[in-house]
Amino acid sequence: MKYFSIFLILVSIVGCKSTRNTIEYTDPGFYLRPVLKMKVVPTFSNPVIYEVNRHKPYHLLTTTYEGAGGYDWKGIKSKKRIELTEEQYSTLVSKLEKALEFPKDKTRGMDGDTWMLESSLYQYTAVAFWEPEHKTDQRGLEGFVKLKNYLTQLSTEN
Repeated sequence: MKYFSIFLILVSIVGCKSTRNTIEYTDPGFYLRPVLKMKVVPTFSNPVIYEVNRHKPYHLLTTTYEGAGGYDWKGIKSKKRIELTEEQYSTLVSKLEKALEFPKDKTRGMDGDTWMLESSLYQYTAVAFWEPEHKTDQRGLEGFVKLKNYLTQLSTEN
């Protein structure tokens, strides 16, 4: 009985071993991902995804979908890719750094925009906020909103 108990304990310990071969932050592909991906998902209008690559030549890819964010996104309505200058990219990274200084905001609502940000600037970070333009200052989301507005500006001026 003693050996059987030891056997069961060893089997359970071996069974708990992680089978994952790599850890996210040591995966070489992690450093090739976009420096940022921001999804702006309104309940009743077109979702938009902004992506910026991390290597030269810098590009902003803006993808707009046909459907409504809170329902069916449907197909791609438009895709626009613009090349960013060094200055634009530098400004964008500066705004991204400020956007990554966010509080633990727990504001929620039924309808409205949800903004999701994924970044690999320093380490992989993903966050989502409901209606960041609602009480922005009180919620500490000024940098987040400024980043989105800058992405919108870049995608519309070219």
